[in-house]
Amino acid sequence: DRRRIRTRIAQLRKKLREMDAVRDTKRAERRRNLIPSVAIVGYTNAGKSSLLNRLTGAGVLVEDALFATLDPTTRRTQTSDGRVFTLTDTVGFVRHLPHDLVEAFRSTLEESAEADLLVHVVDGSDPDPAGQIAAVRTVLSEIGAGNTAEQIVFNKTDLVEPAALIPLRTLAPEAVFCSARTGEGLDDVRARIEERLPRPAVELRVLIPYARHDLVNRIHLEGELLGEPEHTGEGTLAHARVNPNLAGELSSFALGAEAGRS
Repeated sequence: DRRRIRTRIAQLRKKLREMDAVRDTKRAERRRNLIPSVAIVGYTNAGKSSLLNRLTGAGVLVEDALFATLDPTTRRTQTSDGRVFTLTDTVGFVRHLPHDLVEAFRSTLEESAEADLLVHVVDGSDPDPAGQIAAVRTVLSEIGAGNTAEQIVFNKTDLVEPAALIPLRTLAPEAVFCSARTGEGLDDVRARIEERLPRPAVELRVLIPYARHDLVNRIHLEGELLGEPEHTGEGTLAHARVNPNLAGELSSFALGAEAGRS
């Protein structure tokens, strides 16, 4: 029995290493393209997977159980103005998460440490929301994500009496309120995420020849258009914000002194 158990443990560790390699490759690709990343974190059963499903249409398991989400689910989505970013669901946290469990789920939790923004989902109907927030922040500090930008979202507001929302607003004045079950407040959540996403650093105007339509497509995918592109006789005229790598590729098509870091 011990031999079978050791063999099984070895097989699981091998699978975990393979999964880590795949995640590392995907993360490296996102970093190379400078695609902003948002990780949904929170206490177990706070409604993280439900929120991800609502925001992206992802078919993620929704289950009222400890560690219902064991493998991070990352979905590519975009803002209302066309900026692309990734949204990742993560494992639910608990109070006093044992160190060996933190290690076991490290590959999952790394998505939180690498994110540009943490959407911290809190069950607004829980009798101790402050305790939930403290427990999650403790684990975030342990995995190196304690200083990552955080946006608290109180979920399950359909289960909360209006008067009970007042203490929650005092607890987290910058929080957004929603119900992933009914859809109420989801527009506010989307708007706040869009507002807090990092924006590309370089603003420029470019005239891109029609033969290089691939660059126009990359502006759509990786940058932020600051107005509708104009199709002229010489090519596509665009005003946009892009990352430094793409700005370098666009530099030969930049118009005069208007191109530059803002």
